[in-house]
Amino acid sequence: MVKVPLSYPIGTPGIPWGASERQTWRVTRKIKRSYHADVVLPLKDFCAQSDSFELVQYGSLAVTDNYNDNGYDGIDSVGRDLPLYAVISKVFSNNKPCVLITGGTHGYETSGVMGALSFLVSRAVQYLPYVNVVVVPCMCPWGYERIERWVANALDPNRSFRWTKEDEADWRTEEATMLMAFLDRLGDKDHNRVIKWLCHVDLHETTQSDCTEFRPAKAARDGLKEYDDHVPDGFYLVGDIVGNHLEWYNAILQRVEKVTHIAEMEEDNTLSGYPATSRGLILVPAKELGLCAGGAVDAKYVMTTEVYPDSERTSPNDCVVAQVEAICAAIDFIIQQKMN
Repeated sequence: MVKVPLSYPIGTPGIPWGASERQTWRVTRKIKRSYHADVVLPLKDFCAQSDSFELVQYGSLAVTDNYNDNGYDGIDSVGRDLPLYAVISKVFSNNKPCVLITGGTHGYETSGVMGALSFLVSRAVQYLPYVNVVVVPCMCPWGYERIERWVANALDPNRSFRWTKEDEADWRTEEATMLMAFLDRLGDKDHNRVIKWLCHVDLHETTQSDCTEFRPAKAARDGLKEYDDHVPDGFYLVGDIVGNHLEWYNAILQRVEKVTHIAEMEEDNTLSGYPATSRGLILVPAKELGLCAGGAVDAKYVMTTEVYPDSERTSPNDCVVAQVEAICAAIDFIIQQKMN
């Protein structure tokens, strides 16, 4: 990776942010698109017409600070709650395992949100004979509207999925806390459900803005003087070092490669700064890192997708299709294994 000297308008290089810098960052984030129009309305329309799925509001984010003079399309964002939604199988069978699909863990990652929605609308119903399906298309709507990686308190939600209470305030996000509580409630006695999590697919992407905004911001926040300036060109998976699921990961990559290209390893056999197991695959301690796929539920099969929509070799639409293919390939492999 190439190290680049830090230049960022907030804070002083080498000095971690305090409350003042975090507040400055927060109030300068502008609304650029509508979560309500892009995500909420399509979800409500789909579930209103579906015999197989129901919409569940599991929480709400209160936007109380004066983040913007005006919101998207002139809508004032002050005091406007952002509802958090999941879609679940309308008929939940205790005899079937459960599959969790999440998108928008980082709100700016468009293909993750749209991929989850596309899977739900076009493909999810075909898996109901085999599994219970839970889809959370946009976990972080504050970041979605502002096209930001972080949530409002300048924390990375994909490092906050840990069950331990130790130093919780330092890394836990409200979004992660509410999602984990909802997933835990799905199996409570009042619902008469027995939840057996089999698979969790968390949909992500990396854009060129990682180099121009998000990595510089992270370096500034953490008191660093330089940052990594490299984005893998292509689709890859972040798997868990726990378990032996190489066949599963490889089956997913083979399916996705029919849609878009797979990221190659660097000359030092790394990918995104981690040792690569093979082209398009790195394995990390998912729970230890607090990743959504690994920490949100205790599933046997977990993976995080990554795709690069700014590549000259693909398109934003291909990236959405690739996300859907990754989900389907993941579930198809598991179903086939159970049938053999």
